[in-house]
Amino acid sequence: MALTDWMAATRNLALPIFCKLCDRRLLTEDNGFFCPECWERSPRIERPFCSMCGRPHRGAAGFGFQTNFPCAECRAKKSPAVRRVFGAASYDGAIAEAIKLFKFHDKPRLARPLAALMEEFAAREVDCPSYALLVPVPLHPVRERERGFNQSRLLAQAIQQCFPNAQLDESLRRIRPTRVQSRLTGERERRSNIAGAFAVMGDDLNGKTVLLIDDVVTTGGTVEECAKALLRAKAGAVDVMAVALAGYASG
Repeated sequence: MALTDWMAATRNLALPIFCKLCDRRLLTEDNGFFCPECWERSPRIERPFCSMCGRPHRGAAGFGFQTNFPCAECRAKKSPAVRRVFGAASYDGAIAEAIKLFKFHDKPRLARPLAALMEEFAAREVDCPSYALLVPVPLHPVRERERGFNQSRLLAQAIQQCFPNAQLDESLRRIRPTRVQSRLTGERERRSNIAGAFAVMGDDLNGKTVLLIDDVVTTGGTVEECAKALLRAKAGAVDVMAVALAGYASG
């Protein structure tokens, strides 16, 4: 056993850690918050899923379909700013709890296991070489100072190695403070909250294909507003990749 393993084992004896969901004692610090069983039981998004919004086709489950295609709601949309959304998992179980700890309880070390979910999904489903820019969804500077980090930036940095032709770009800014989207109930209230809240600072994006990085996509209002700002700055196309998608039944 390596010295670091001995140190981890000794620390675990003195200060045991437990799974945040099932309270089982953790014997490894690979994740540090959830046992392997709870982590693996949290549902991942697999084919078939909508090729636009990324959400699974519940009606096709169990019929052996492997091809992704647009859902009825997405087919009815007129010229959305976001071309497609990729989500690695459902916002449920240990993954949902991990995102809450990550964002709201000062646990930036959870960026690594959450990013690993995105990397696994990207390897299966995403044309990684096609992206020129990875753009994290920005926080307002006041909120970022309060939190101490931008969770989307940490995720973008962690997965950048999967995108061989992409640079990390932070020219997208949140130009006015907004209320926390997860604390708002109605879709109209959410969209009003973030309307016009984003702008790209600096040079235009010269037709480059952008992958916008976020932790959770719920109604899609935030990423849609971000995409509008990126397209105004002459991005060629904007896709989104998130750890998790919320707002649908996973079971």
